[in-house]
Amino acid sequence: MFMVYSPEGQSFIGAAQNLPVLKVDPAKRINRVEDTELGGVKVDVKGSNSSQKKEALNAYKKNQQNSGERRVIVRVAEIMSTPVISVQSNASLENAWALMQKHNIKHLPVLDVDSLVGICSQTDLLARMLVDRDGQIEGVKRETVAQVMHPQVITTTAETEIRHVAQVLTEFDVDSLVILNDYQKLLGIVTEKDLITRLAQEPPIEIYT
Repeated sequence: MFMVYSPEGQSFIGAAQNLPVLKVDPAKRINRVEDTELGGVKVDVKGSNSSQKKEALNAYKKNQQNSGERRVIVRVAEIMSTPVISVQSNASLENAWALMQKHNIKHLPVLDVDSLVGICSQTDLLARMLVDRDGQIEGVKRETVAQVMHPQVITTTAETEIRHVAQVLTEFDVDSLVILNDYQKLLGIVTEKDLITRLAQEPPIEIYT
């Protein structure tokens, strides 16, 4: 499921299974059982010989194996970054920028002690500072992370399918999701880059389940 965290409280925005089903060209769907090898196997239930039964069973197993190979389901837990680099809400913009530069990241979940209160991106920081080509700060506003962060954070769980993560990133025009555990504590983060990296790997991900 997906939740929005904000100062006003948690807001449920949907479960992965309730999101729109992705459609695929019918030509690429898995063949129905009657269209596979089973269609050519006739089994006499009353008196068929053992070879016919074995042939039918093997055809069924083959069809199941092929179907299984095409149904690649990837969970957030497989691609998220963990442990997560985070920043405290009272930290300075310089400190937040230094963390991003050190760990080569563009998003920082913002915590108040250990509770999630927002998220800060590289874009948020660059809107309030000047940096040179080497990433060194030349000028910065005297503000804290709490003053520039986005207080509404879309979150999900490690068991969510990454297809649904892609849908949420697109629908809400964000490029990262924070992952929380069962105790609502920070567990990981997944970004558009993580999704693209997985799409480029084998086995390929089908767009249906």
